[in-house]
Amino acid sequence: MSTEKTPRAGYRAAQNFQFFLSHSSLAVLGLSIIVLFALMALAHPILMATVWDRVTYHPLVGFDYEGIPHPNLPSWKHLLGTDALGRDVLSQLMFATRTSFGLGLVAATIATTLATLIGMISAHYGGAIDTLLMGMSDAFVLMPPPIVLLVIGLLVDMNWLAMGLVFGIFAGLGSPAIIAKSYGQSIKVKPYIEAARIAGGSNWYIIRVHYLPNMISFILVNFMFIVTQSVLIEALLSFFGRTQMRMSWGTMVWFMQYTFRISPFRDQWHAIIPPALAIMLFCGAFYMVGRALDEVVNPRLRKR
Repeated sequence: MSTEKTPRAGYRAAQNFQFFLSHSSLAVLGLSIIVLFALMALAHPILMATVWDRVTYHPLVGFDYEGIPHPNLPSWKHLLGTDALGRDVLSQLMFATRTSFGLGLVAATIATTLATLIGMISAHYGGAIDTLLMGMSDAFVLMPPPIVLLVIGLLVDMNWLAMGLVFGIFAGLGSPAIIAKSYGQSIKVKPYIEAARIAGGSNWYIIRVHYLPNMISFILVNFMFIVTQSVLIEALLSFFGRTQMRMSWGTMVWFMQYTFRISPFRDQWHAIIPPALAIMLFCGAFYMVGRALDEVVNPRLRKR
């Protein structure tokens, strides 16, 4: 039926991934940082259950009675010190990692799924369906997710799940859907698409078996960049106090700068730098992996 089936597309994807790891130190560095943050998110509940005293190290209501007055500089007991309320900064940082990971994964999954489906359907069917879907995408391009979330955040406080849903919908229905359509159109003209149609393959079969495997490159690159965008906008909204995040990197930065010079004992550089650095490293890691993937799947960039 087809001159290029899914196994061949999967083999190409495996070759690209091998090239991606062996030729890009940027990708290896980015993946290492992402793994480090993932381990931080997974390690926090384990540490709370086995090593850390809940009264002292709870990220929200913990307090070190032996360390009064607070904040305290980094020590063996508190590796990143304590904030003005006596809470362990490292415990807060690790707890907040789960919020950023959850938000990024939800937003990127929704956005990439919507964009891929709309792009494939629009490219495959064309006609009125294409006009309707691309018209909708053009409308969403005029509503950038960061601006929409900022406006909504000024009216309604959002938790990380609601923010991920809203960001994913507005991001997926905008420019990524248009880009996905261009990918789909490049697949539509391949001879194996016409061969599958002549052999009696249904539209859903063609989309699932032939379009989707060849869209993997777009899916991966778009996923990485959406994670970065969603985490950055969450940090911005949390910094302005427009979310219901009980603990995120953005709320940590907001609280530290709010109480930075209130404490009569010392400034809190040791407490404000870790969450700011975490935002930079986390977003930078996903950007590095996305950029490296783009070099693999984009022949023009690979030639450079």
